[in-house]
Amino acid sequence: MKKPAKTTILLSLFTILTLISLLTVYATHQTPTEETTTNTICTYTSVISYDCTATLEPNIIYNKTTLKPDEGTIYTKITKQINIILTYRFYATLPTEATITYHLTQTLQTAAFPYQISETTPTTTNQTLIQITIPRVIKSELDPIISRLATETGTSTTPSYSLEITPTFTINANTTAGPIHQIFTPTLTIEYKRTDQGDITTIEDRYQTKTGTITEDETITRYDIINQRYTSYILITIAIAGLFFSTYFYQKTKPKIQEIPLEKIIAPYKDLIIEAKEPPKTQPETTIINVETIKELAKTAEILAKPIILTRKPQPTLTIIDQNTIYQHKP
Repeated sequence: MKKPAKTTILLSLFTILTLISLLTVYATHQTPTEETTTNTICTYTSVISYDCTATLEPNIIYNKTTLKPDEGTIYTKITKQINIILTYRFYATLPTEATITYHLTQTLQTAAFPYQISETTPTTTNQTLIQITIPRVIKSELDPIISRLATETGTSTTPSYSLEITPTFTINANTTAGPIHQIFTPTLTIEYKRTDQGDITTIEDRYQTKTGTITEDETITRYDIINQRYTSYILITIAIAGLFFSTYFYQKTKPKIQEIPLEKIIAPYKDLIIEAKEPPKTQPETTIINVETIKELAKTAEILAKPIILTRKPQPTLTIIDQNTIYQHKP
């Protein structure tokens, strides 16, 4: 007797639907319901530029008395001095009330160690545009210091060394987005070195900037994800309810197995059967042969001229004992 087709289809359908709904619930919980984004409220920038001009001795290379770094190679032998003007600017995308404190140091960088030759006292201003005229740089005034450092350290004098001019700007400002604190140290390096082109002076890092931001974290609730989760809950509730009822109806409509009473099975062979309360005891060397049908067991009993012993507990069993061999069938 075949199982009812409708209940089988419903059971399969709701089983698949339950699996799909479980996967949907899992997928919707992989995405958080809240998302944090960082927004930039204010951007602020410190900008510095060094206007450098070399004053030259009378020469035939350029045939002029001043030279900018962008205009050609600065040859040390024909350079009297280097004049430097520092220009600093502070910008912000929001209105600010800024207080800027600055000072300046000059340091000789030698092969042995750095040696600071000057430092200015700190100056505080509310101006966001600052211009500083740096004392002229004259190599002939630096060479004696280098020679003395070489003498005191026991190192050889080298024509290659550098002068670092380091201003330090400390910016404190108030904005509607919050306070600003920035420290800016844009170092200018003037290097004296010997190359294949001759003794030259290079000036590096004449333009520098430093940017900062004021940010704010914003948390957004993802209502689309929340709605997806609610939908998945509804889906899984329907799927589980359908699976429960389809399983119930499947069990109700499943064909029942009709059991044949034991008395009816053994009735044709009643003359060969004797009933015992307990199963016969077997020795360890006893061989047990399981017989598939009661009919074959009856033939065996007739051949061996042995009775069939029926025991009802713990399970109905028909047994023939032939010395060390036992033939049995469990109907």
